[in-house]
Amino acid sequence: MEQLIESLKKVPMLAALRQEQIEGLAKLATIKDYVRNEVIIKQGDPGTALYVILTGTVKVTQRNRPGFADTTLNVLGKGEFFGEMSLIDGYPRAATVTAQTDTQTVELNRWAFLDALKREPAIAVAMLPVLTRRIRQLEESKVPR
Repeated sequence: MEQLIESLKKVPMLAALRQEQIEGLAKLATIKDYVRNEVIIKQGDPGTALYVILTGTVKVTQRNRPGFADTTLNVLGKGEFFGEMSLIDGYPRAATVTAQTDTQTVELNRWAFLDALKREPAIAVAMLPVLTRRIRQLEESKVPR
């Protein structure tokens, strides 16, 4: 439980939470292990959780038109997170995330996260730079070269 609490504290968008709020989220979170090349989330699936990487690295890709290779959007490692966009808007996943190495994550379900957002709007403010950066990366990947 302590590792879980410490991991959640390191997530920039959760930094505004008080200790007891982080502990509350930790009680609702789960730790999950993935092996190399295992798909963690698949583009188009419903968004039900936010993931924080405890160990390992993941690759974020987006499917292109049939016959074209997928576009790599990002590679994320320890302390970074993914899955937040679908978590907030409820839309299907915008990308596929695959473990590049054996990876361990903390998963926080959508309902627990939305409840935390309602109680601590500072989380949403902290998410804005991350979301903006990811939107820019997505737009850049679609610009013809």
